[in-house]
Amino acid sequence: MNNDRELINAALLWHTAHARRLAVGAEKRRLEKLLRDEGLSCFSPAYRQQGEAARQLTELKRRELAALRLLAKACARQRGRLDVADVVDLDGTVRLLSCADYIDMA
Repeated sequence: MNNDRELINAALLWHTAHARRLAVGAEKRRLEKLLRDEGLSCFSPAYRQQGEAARQLTELKRRELAALRLLAKACARQRGRLDVADVVDLDGTVRLLSCADYIDMA
């Protein structure tokens, strides 16, 4: 049960970081397009906002990668529990059986 919570927490942490990075990336692209289309100078507030978005994006990429590493570790621990299980297809439904269940079926 603890592994399940750890896996869920890591997945939610990564998803939140990923969503934030995508949102800031979209805002940065919008500002870049505005600067390009309007021909605004480096003294424009949009230019400073674009620079700030770029800095935020770099930090958010780091956080997302850190969260992804945590998720990978949690998945590896979870997989360690499931390595002794078999997947059985019965009437179109897939069930995950532990080794003990598999032995009982034999």
